[in-house]
Parts: sequence; C-alpha cells; structure tokens
Amino acid sequence: MTPRPRPDDDSRPGRSGAGDSGAGDSVPDRPKSATSPAPALTVVRTFAAPVAEVFAAWTDPALLEQWLAPDPCVVLEASADARPGGQYRVVVVTPGGDLHVTTGEYREVVPDARLVKTWVYEGPNAPDRYPTLLTVEFRATGPRATEITLRQEQLLTPEDRAGNREGWRLCFNKLDALLGLRGIV
Repeated sequence: MTPRPRPDDDSRPGRSGAGDSGAGDSVPDRPKSATSPAPALTVVRTFAAPVAEVFAAWTDPALLEQWLAPDPCVVLEASADARPGGQYRVVVVTPGGDLHVTTGEYREVVPDARLVKTWVYEGPNAPDRYPTLLTVEFRATGPRATEITLRQEQLLTPEDRAGNREGWRLCFNKLDALLGLRGIV
C-alpha cells in the first residue's frame, strides 16, 4: 500500500459510520513456532454502505486514490486490474515528500465477497521488501451495512504488525468517510 498500513483494535463489531474512529476488532497474533508461518494481523470493521460500494472502493483505482493512504499522506497514483493474475500499484506521498509504493498481484477476486492479493511495500519504513498476503472478505450485515474482515499474513516482525495495524485503522477512517458520501459507485 502506502506507508505501511497500520491498523488498530479500538472499535467494536457492528459499529460503523463516518464518526466511528476505530478500525474494528482485531484477533490477537498467533505465537510463531518453528514450522508455522509468520503471525498474521486480522482486523474486522463494519461500514455503513452496501457490499457493492465497499467492494468497489477496494478495486476501483479512482476510489482507491481517495482512501488508501493513512492520514496525513495522500495517494499520488493508483492502478488496479482486479482479476486473478492482475497487478495493482499504489504510490503514496507523505507531507515531507517521502514516497511509499505498494504493489502486488491479485490471486483471487470474487465480486462483492473476497479479494486475495500479494502486498509488497517499498519505502523508507521497509528497507527489506518482502511480500505479505492480504485477504479481504466482505459480508452484508444489513441493507446498508458491510462487515469486512482483513487478514494480512506473513508479517515478519511485531513492529510490522503494529505499524500495519495503525495504518489500516487510519485508512479505514478515510474509507468510512468516503462511503458516507452516498452513491460513490
């Protein structure tokens, strides 16, 4: 993504709306054993919008540009070919001018239900690039309510997990505000 997404655990399931400042409940990291993969980060958040609008915000480059950068950063460019094997790229700039680039490949795209893609961050916060796997599941919880479950796997360090947790929280606040502008799709 951008400056590594950095989610938080401060809201509760079922909370939504542009005024919600949380990023959803998180599931604690699993301990890493010698044979298990690096721990994952899971964030759950409910948005006050239909599934189709929330899914479009994850796959339409024009919408990605409006939310996929934690404040105070902004997206300079976004491209997305949301199909299995398709590529995406998001370039973000900080107020100080640092560039953060996230690229990857879509592995699974089930409209209005599920996205699975690789997530490779390049920028000052990660001198050693490495791919993570991002899975986002979308579930209608009402006519204008969608719960997403985001799981980011293969985060190698506690600092990466904490940083991504906060980044996702900040991005989801922007997404919440964007979806509050009824009829974005």
